[in-house]
Amino acid sequence: MTSPGIIAAACRAFTADFPGQVAGISEPLGDAGWQVKWQDGLESRFPDGELCIDLPEDPAGRTVLLWQSVTGDHAEPDVAIMSLLATARCYREHGAGRIVAVLPHLAYARHDRHVPGQRRPVMAALLAGLAAAAGITDVVTLASGAQDLLARLFTGTGTRLTFLPVHELHLDVLAPLMEAGSVLVAPDRGAADHVGMLAAALGVPVLVADKRRTGPEQVAVTLRCQEDLRGLRHAVIVDDLITSAATVENVAWAIRDQAVDPRIDVVATHLRLTPGGAERLTRLCRQRTLHSIHTTDSAGRAVVLGGLTTRPAIPRMAQALAAWLADDTSAVQPERRTLA
Repeated sequence: MTSPGIIAAACRAFTADFPGQVAGISEPLGDAGWQVKWQDGLESRFPDGELCIDLPEDPAGRTVLLWQSVTGDHAEPDVAIMSLLATARCYREHGAGRIVAVLPHLAYARHDRHVPGQRRPVMAALLAGLAAAAGITDVVTLASGAQDLLARLFTGTGTRLTFLPVHELHLDVLAPLMEAGSVLVAPDRGAADHVGMLAAALGVPVLVADKRRTGPEQVAVTLRCQEDLRGLRHAVIVDDLITSAATVENVAWAIRDQAVDPRIDVVATHLRLTPGGAERLTRLCRQRTLHSIHTTDSAGRAVVLGGLTTRPAIPRMAQALAAWLADDTSAVQPERRTLA
């Protein structure tokens, strides 16, 4: 039986950061039996500069998948978030059933806890509250660090946070890199389970690093293992997010402390580099501490670095989203909510 129709809508920042993605999103959903109506270009400005949203048709009762880039090149995060909230609110006020905000990378995902001695807001919690106020029923994003803590910040708001798995996306990148003697390296204990599953699927060993943060862009890393690593020839560090690249650098040096001139590659889901992070990765590749870096374009930013290969994230994300919708029965009968 064909599933009910849905609206796939794209905010302007998403269209600019991920051009030409209509087919990559619509085809996996269509293959899963969903009738997809694509809508974009919904945002404009009033003459006084204020944001204006205008829907092309009545969305009453429809499930809306609202795609937005909130960490990309074409809009600052706060501007992109406001556009997302206004568009979602417009769909809600005009009767949409379920509104799913689909974000390749979640802004403020590292602002998930109070820091002793600092008087700053927990921005991830604020984002959760704003999403609920706008009428967003679900926020769906690619898996990242601190998933349990971030999910708890959304609990009780009326908006559910769901992380799409990156297992298949990482396997796509890792498989061509594997050779005899390859080893996967988890950069911290939090990544151990995910990297362990990847290693099992690829039939290679896994090493786990102990990481301790010593400052905003400083970490200390210890690589503890029972094996003698002097004969290790190839290691792949698998991380979720690279910003300052301090973790990557320290894990790479921890490997080199125990192995003799190994080849070290890096695979990461999100690459959202600080200026210091870009400089650090450039230096590590130039010094041949790192051989290559492989990431996705999920952060929506065009990064040019020697040794960097970027893979599109949206097609795999759309496939995972289609599977999630099929498994989630509330997507078939949209939840109706009354706004305060």
